[in-house]
Amino acid sequence: MAASLCYMNPTMIVTTSHRSSAELWRQAEEWAQRIGARAVRRQGSLAHLCELHEADGVLTITNDRLVYREPASGLEYFFHPGMAKVRIHNIEVGRGDPMIGAMQLRPGDGLLDCTVGRASDAVVAAYVAGPQGHILGLEKVPVIAQLTIHGLATYEDSSRKVTQLLRRIEVVQADYNDYLPACADDSFDTVYFDPVFHEPVEKSEPMKPLRELADKATVTAGALQQALRVARRSVVIKQRYGTPLWDQLGITQVLSSRSSRIEYGIAEP
Repeated sequence: MAASLCYMNPTMIVTTSHRSSAELWRQAEEWAQRIGARAVRRQGSLAHLCELHEADGVLTITNDRLVYREPASGLEYFFHPGMAKVRIHNIEVGRGDPMIGAMQLRPGDGLLDCTVGRASDAVVAAYVAGPQGHILGLEKVPVIAQLTIHGLATYEDSSRKVTQLLRRIEVVQADYNDYLPACADDSFDTVYFDPVFHEPVEKSEPMKPLRELADKATVTAGALQQALRVARRSVVIKQRYGTPLWDQLGITQVLSSRSSRIEYGIAEP
């Protein structure tokens, strides 16, 4: 899908595992309300269930985890903190992190992540900003937002430090185009965007489910102006090398590295 297309909400249902219980069904009904879907009793395979209820995808509630699937395409999506732990280790051993470098993030800073997704970037930011910092993420897509909110509150990582970082991040289900105008001037040190790239990065298979589910809209000049009003220090946008977005937004300060195809555009108030 082209990056300029707007997000289209797929038709979703919520169900349980085959061996359900009254408690799992209660959770299914609760999750149906959270993501604006219908709770349906499990009958056969997920593909059969989607066909029966004319749904694109199904969120399955089990005793172990919550997984959203689209049987027709094989898409499978669930919460996990991604590469956050590796990136934090790189910072600890002095290798740094390109995103943190672009943000110039410091202990005690406030960050508004307008496209929080699974919150991997937010976890790294929470590590750098520390206990006195404030990390707020926005996510427009209901199933992503709600799985991330749930994951941040309940996911237990093998690293106690990462688990504690998850608990410090706040996520709101919201479209940044609506949220930014309601923010006061200079509300955050940095405002961050990580919109879907105009072309996917090769070898980024773990990102494919998030890319497929995410809002495909790019950052507009109007959104950038609002972000600049809200940011005290800078607005940072992550994109793939060769993006047309820098020219579209008039961004001239771009950080990149020879070892990565990722760039960070920086705009200052």
